[in-house]
Amino acid sequence: MNDRQLTQSFEAQHPRLIESLYNTSTDHRQWNAFLLELVQATASRSARLLVTNAQADEVLYSTKVNIDDSEHQRYVEHFVNTCPWRTELGQKPIGSLYSTYYDFSCDQQAFYQTEFFNDWARHLDIHHGVCGTVYKSGAHKVQMLVQRTRQQGHFSHQTTGLINGLLPHVRQALRLSQQQAAVNHTLHGASLAAEARALPFVLLDERGRICHLSNRADLLLQEQSLQIVDGELVLNDPLLQRDYQAGIRQVLASTQAIAGSEYAFRLPRSGRAPLDCLVTPIHPAANALNLWPSPGYAALYIYDREQHLTINPAILSQIFDLTDSEARIAADIARGMDPGFIAERDNRSPHTVRAQLKSVFHKTRCHRQSQLTALVLQSPAAVLPGSAPEDLRSGPET
Repeated sequence: MNDRQLTQSFEAQHPRLIESLYNTSTDHRQWNAFLLELVQATASRSARLLVTNAQADEVLYSTKVNIDDSEHQRYVEHFVNTCPWRTELGQKPIGSLYSTYYDFSCDQQAFYQTEFFNDWARHLDIHHGVCGTVYKSGAHKVQMLVQRTRQQGHFSHQTTGLINGLLPHVRQALRLSQQQAAVNHTLHGASLAAEARALPFVLLDERGRICHLSNRADLLLQEQSLQIVDGELVLNDPLLQRDYQAGIRQVLASTQAIAGSEYAFRLPRSGRAPLDCLVTPIHPAANALNLWPSPGYAALYIYDREQHLTINPAILSQIFDLTDSEARIAADIARGMDPGFIAERDNRSPHTVRAQLKSVFHKTRCHRQSQLTALVLQSPAAVLPGSAPEDLRSGPET
């Protein structure tokens, strides 16, 4: 296919390319559709999109078409950094693709002598390409590569220009997908935090800044007249603030590990019991629904000793098939009362109370009062007075 024919084919497919690009903002799998259409429109062999670290020497996420999975994995793990154009590519201006035939100091014959070609590209019949860094944001770079076989020939200046004409749309699509991914990642992190513990919590991003607050956490923090400066929680005590920041850094550093560290501290309150706080990592690995890698989060849980749970015996009765009397005993045990106290308070026989407690154990499959207490407090029957389900909402703008 000559340049004139290829231009006509490319222009015919241009509307579909643009449509596929903007579909990626809500569904990262559409990048495959775009890359496949790009390969077809440019009479090429294969294409890939790489999300890398800032140095572009580590691939964090990738999507590709017409490359075998195992071969692509070999490329990502090793051969990406043996590519003869890699170092020079890092010196070229961001925002364009460059022809490996025209725009690099490594000519075609020198390329055929490289490890990259002889140990990886040769048997895949990859002889030519265009490549470049198309987008940079924070700690990430995005590189796009399109490859051709020997028979398909090198990318001409005209064909390279056609692809580069798409790049403003590619950058906008990447920007939109990154923004959507940030929302999805934060909501996913907040969901994981809410499921882990039934406590008010603050979700902190990888910089230690507040990105979500549960409603009850917001109310507790307002009571303390704490400052939130640039989205960060600032404690009144300088020494406690120093320890808090060090603890947050340690927890966030462990978010990508299977088992991360935790940090506990107490937040003093004037004339009242302190708030007990626990900072624990939120592991994002389970969320693989975005092109952009999920950052690590930390959840700061807050326990208020003065806030007592209301236990609804009617709900206990429905959940565990208890009689009304058994449900009230289960609720009292969960509140820390012993059977003797319950019997004396209600003018009942201790034998009757213990018999009913034994029935409760049988129906709930518990063997000890501590086990029953944990079961009741974690059940839907236990709620804070006047509270609604946790309201997850965005924190201060960052």
